[in-house]
Amino acid sequence: MSAKTLAPGDPGFDSVDHLDTRSHLCLVRLTADLHPAGDPSVLPGDPEAADQDANLTALADGRLMMAGFTWYPVPAGRGEELRALGLALVGSAEHTGCLFAFWGGYTRFSRDGRHWTPHRYLPVVPGQVDIVPGLRPYHGGPVRGRAVQGTDGTLYQAAYMVRACDGRSAALLHVSGDGGETWAFRSVIAVDGDGPGGFVEPSLQWLPDGRLMAFLRTVGMDDRIATAVSGDGGHTWEPWILHEVQGHPTDAVPLGDGRLFVVSGWRHKPYGVRARVWNPAAGGLETADEVVVRDDSPSPDTGYPWAEVLPDGRILVVYYLCGTDGVRHVAMTLLEPCGTVGDRG
Repeated sequence: MSAKTLAPGDPGFDSVDHLDTRSHLCLVRLTADLHPAGDPSVLPGDPEAADQDANLTALADGRLMMAGFTWYPVPAGRGEELRALGLALVGSAEHTGCLFAFWGGYTRFSRDGRHWTPHRYLPVVPGQVDIVPGLRPYHGGPVRGRAVQGTDGTLYQAAYMVRACDGRSAALLHVSGDGGETWAFRSVIAVDGDGPGGFVEPSLQWLPDGRLMAFLRTVGMDDRIATAVSGDGGHTWEPWILHEVQGHPTDAVPLGDGRLFVVSGWRHKPYGVRARVWNPAAGGLETADEVVVRDDSPSPDTGYPWAEVLPDGRILVVYYLCGTDGVRHVAMTLLEPCGTVGDRG
């Protein structure tokens, strides 16, 4: 007797909860031809909290930087009592068995991919209330997006938060000038001060002219992509721009000729992953040619892509996808300049 697998349209097929007390990060090594080189290795977790959202950056000194954030599990039966004391709890006792408190955004480092520094939590965000009043301050904010490094070695990592002062979602920037040993809060990248929208899951990329661009997932703006630009290393930001292109979240990688390959999850039928080959100097994102990376996901719970340009010029796009059996998995697509040349689960 075998268990029945879910199929599109079945109750629960699109019901996914991203919070789990056992959530952890794994590292998969690939061979030169992009096949798995052995089994995944589990990264040591924070002993107090569950890990989420791995963001890997190769640094100029040969190290790897991992950025992410953590959740602290809280017994569901104490939820109302703890909320009355000031804890902001998320999750569903029905689906996950407990509730969760955001525990902080962090970075960690490795030289070989096997041995990692402990979680180094990002700095306390000014104006945010404590996660646990008097005991645990608000560190960094959730992290989901590409970090970048400046020519002087400075590390830039974006995060986001729900502001305590007005409840608006805002993107923010942290920097490190000592290789990640210490971090400092630098600025708020974007906030919708007058409207109903917000900005979450920011990723960063350098423009050819040396300016820093943030790609922003929007809230309450019809799923459109927003960008903001800084000409002084993130100390100040020009007013954010809302583009006539949908998708979330967004990752961008330079193509070496002034253009960016900008890829996003596509949670509109047909579900999948889409990209734009964009020259920021030539107009808005909506003027760029579109590339359909995948359009065969049976569920809108798909996407979160990450792109890299390979030494031979091909573009590797990695994302998660829902199978027709309802099982989510990580997949990749290799792109030539003119289209898709192969998918691999």
